[in-house]
Amino acid sequence: MNARIVETPNGEQVVLSTVPPQIEDAILLSFGHSIIDFEATLYEKFLMVTKGVVITCQEFREHLGNMEDRGLIVSAEFLGKRCWAINPEMIPDSE
Repeated sequence: MNARIVETPNGEQVVLSTVPPQIEDAILLSFGHSIIDFEATLYEKFLMVTKGVVITCQEFREHLGNMEDRGLIVSAEFLGKRCWAINPEMIPDSE
């Protein structure tokens, strides 16, 4: 479930979200004050923040991929493990 790319009437390409807004907000909230988080840690923090929202680890990864496609977060590898960071340029009021 990656982001959908559509073309506007003037030929501009726009990347659309396939992540429900409440899930996306919870993922961003899960970062807390972290600069970078391992994927497994971020998933555990997400589960603690949402308390009752049940999504599988695979669905979580798909949501992360969608958010990365839109530039909200960036993926990296740190110490041989996949990690994620918020892209501060794309998040309003993240200063």
